[in-house]
Amino acid sequence: MRIPDRERAAHRAAFRAMSLAQKAEYVFAYYKLPLVLALVVAVALGSVAHRVLTYREPVLYVAYVNVVPGDEVGARLTTGFLDRVGADPKTSEVLCYQGLYLSDEASQQDHQYAYASKLKLMAAVDAEQLDVVLMSRDAYDLLSASGYLLDLHDACADDAALLGSLGPHLVSNTVILSDNSVEVELGAADEYVAESVESANAVDVTTARTLDALSGDESLYLGVIANTPRGDASLDYVAYVLGADV
Repeated sequence: MRIPDRERAAHRAAFRAMSLAQKAEYVFAYYKLPLVLALVVAVALGSVAHRVLTYREPVLYVAYVNVVPGDEVGARLTTGFLDRVGADPKTSEVLCYQGLYLSDEASQQDHQYAYASKLKLMAAVDAEQLDVVLMSRDAYDLLSASGYLLDLHDACADDAALLGSLGPHLVSNTVILSDNSVEVELGAADEYVAESVESANAVDVTTARTLDALSGDESLYLGVIANTPRGDASLDYVAYVLGADV
């Protein structure tokens, strides 16, 4: 229904005569729903625009397990690698999982934290969003035993230069193929029995200059996740951390 011109003019005059507070109250009372909808749309569009403008493509996914790099070392492990491969840090990144903790002897207080870290790592591996792990000896033993780590000797078999650079730093650990741990826990077996193999699935980076002053007295290891879809980049990252010129 069309409002007569005289009535419309009277409404405009009444609105002009209102105080600022009265005008605000009037607008909110009569246009509340459209204003709220407009605000929701504006926030949603702003959020999408921000994500599009600030998104950086992960070149590599790296996890720090039982290791806490400082700002300087952290920069070498991220932007330093991007410089090596010629990636633009404005559009690319090395995505890092930090604050992860694994231990076979976690105290009651740390058990929940270790369990949450294990779940986060498993989820990242299953989603193929984890490539390289920088870890302590305890974490290395656990990840190796669970079969998460790639045999680096086999992975570099076709690249003599890379194998020659990594070879002196390669370390082997146990990979458990099968065991009766469930039966032992349930009391169905008295003795733990496991079938295992040895695998050269990490490099010792304790003395790597890239990690200078990070380890202290603790050994540090770098391993590649077995199901990584970014194998070449992962091996390049290992060589970079070691300081190998390949």
